Amino acid sequence: MYRCGKCKRSVEFDANNIGMRCPYCGSKVFYKERPTVAKKIKSR
Repeated sequence: MYRCGKCKRSVEFDANNIGMRCPYCGSKVFYKERPTVAKKIKSR
């Protein structure tokens, strides 16, 4: 899932698709949606 940089809508794309465009506004800028879960890392 990606989020459009212009209209902020969630958009799903096929990995084989070249030249992605937002179907709602036509923008080419996208942000990868990431979970808001914090990772815990042990220190040495």
